[in-house]
Amino acid sequence: MSRPGFVLEVDDKTPPLLTMAGSDLRLERFGLGTSVVYPADAVASTDPVGLIDAALTAPAGTDPLAAQLKPETRLTVVVVDTDRPLPRPDFDVRRALVERVLETAARAGVDDVEIVIATGLRQQWNAARITEVLGDRVATSFLPDSLVSSHDVTSADLVAVGDADGHPVRLNRRVAESDLVVLVSARTDAASDCPMVAGLTDVETLSRMGGVDRDDAFCGRVEAIVHEAVTTFALVAVLGQPLLGRPLRFASKREWEWTLADRLAFAGSRQIVAALPRQGAQLLHGNPRADYAVVDVLGGEYRRVFADSRLVWRAANAVEIGAQADVLVTSVWGASIDEGDPVGSPLSAAHHALVTRAGAHLGTSAVRDGGAVIAFHPLRRRFSNRRQSAAADFFATVLAATTDPAEIAATYEARAIDDEWYLDLYRKQFAEHPLRVFHEWYATARAAARLSDVIWVGGDRRSAALLGHRAASTYADALEIASNSVGAAPAITVLHGPGLALGDVR
Repeated sequence: MSRPGFVLEVDDKTPPLLTMAGSDLRLERFGLGTSVVYPADAVASTDPVGLIDAALTAPAGTDPLAAQLKPETRLTVVVVDTDRPLPRPDFDVRRALVERVLETAARAGVDDVEIVIATGLRQQWNAARITEVLGDRVATSFLPDSLVSSHDVTSADLVAVGDADGHPVRLNRRVAESDLVVLVSARTDAASDCPMVAGLTDVETLSRMGGVDRDDAFCGRVEAIVHEAVTTFALVAVLGQPLLGRPLRFASKREWEWTLADRLAFAGSRQIVAALPRQGAQLLHGNPRADYAVVDVLGGEYRRVFADSRLVWRAANAVEIGAQADVLVTSVWGASIDEGDPVGSPLSAAHHALVTRAGAHLGTSAVRDGGAVIAFHPLRRRFSNRRQSAAADFFATVLAATTDPAEIAATYEARAIDDEWYLDLYRKQFAEHPLRVFHEWYATARAAARLSDVIWVGGDRRSAALLGHRAASTYADALEIASNSVGAAPAITVLHGPGLALGDVR
């Protein structure tokens, strides 16, 4: 059992606290009275098989999985990847979930089984990724016969399963034609988006659901159509906070509990990155691994399981915060935003700071309307040439012309999602779909619209200007810039660490 998160009020005995900016780790002193939000402790994982078996044999709102399977059942196992855990897990619990489902199907004599990866607008999986996540056992059994596929949101083979406001909703054919779908997922936040819709529908539906004029009522109707069309058994593992590997284990601890080994590891990591900026950053931060404890595994009726899994994650990660702040401060660690990149792109950094971290709350934001967000990240113009080509062009071309979401949607979105080069990269080269960067920007812009300032400590000034934000050399300079809108003595809240706390503002 991990210790719950808490809020530390900085006093004269508080040591310098760890901040993360791309691949740079530093110790920063915060002013007296600053509230620092620590997430729940990260703890080592244990064998989840007992929890998985309990979820399969005593599910919520439906019969046990074994009772729903017959030899003639057409079974599809859907692996959700619309919101993957970062840093990458040492052991991905989805492998254990899938293996137990397949074992249950084998005992029932089911022969018609396929695996579909619900990637949505994210990059599709290649054979190496399938093997890494699902393991050699599953890969060698299913890959040779082409029984594992990633969903393609642009496929002409999708099946219309209903109509929402005159808009046809199309779904992955294998999923739509299955007798039973077992949806496997790992929850790492309190998001309420439906992974079946986000991961398995068509690009036109996703464009309406995540567009600049997002309509929650329309989203609800689409979800209802999909649930009505597909019989689904959900199996969701709720994960704890990331416990980083030995070289970076200190980042998962509270600073006053650092051992001598932790202090030496911190100093060593800084020296490595300083001496070998590119190679050292890639070595330490390019693809770090973390251990995630499995808090619980829930199985059963789809809607009930996803609602209950949100409550479980909330109970494990909610931190009570006394009041809204004038200034919210957050780190942005490259390894938690762009897989394989020690720094991360400026677009991903902005989305992570304003949507993922500042947006993790129970309805009341940790920063007031008209307040400011100060984030630590260098905002270097780094994009993967293959995976993020559309994002690189969006940053250099679209944002250079306008940051207004409505204008961007009207002028650039349709052109990008029909671009044959981007689509070829998505279908054949495992790139992200071009629509994804537009949706991320719309969400980022909505989050920034309620703030007076977004200021990047150590950020590239030209990149910050393209985002419509500002840059500062130091944290003190950022506070001085923010003082123009929040005053000289603002209430400050700092979101600490690589983990994600769920703010419960009272």
